Amino acid sequence: MSTLISTMQNFIRDEEGQDVIEYGLLAAFIAIVAAVLLVFFKDPINNIYLRILQYLNAANTNLPAAP
Repeated sequence: MSTLISTMQNFIRDEEGQDVIEYGLLAAFIAIVAAVLLVFFKDPINNIYLRILQYLNAANTNLPAAP
C-alpha cells in the first residue's frame, strides 16, 4: 500500500509533461487569435489579395509573346 501512495506522490510531483501542456495551450491561443483576426480583417485582406491579382494579371497581359 505504501508503494502505491509513494508512486502516486511521485506522479503528482513530476512536472515533465507540464511544458508540453503549456506549449499546447500557447499554440491553441495563437490559433484562436489568428482566427479572430481573420474574421475581423477579412475584407481588407481580401482587398489586398485582389489588388495583387490585378497587378499580376496586368503584368501578364503586357508580356511579349514567346518566340
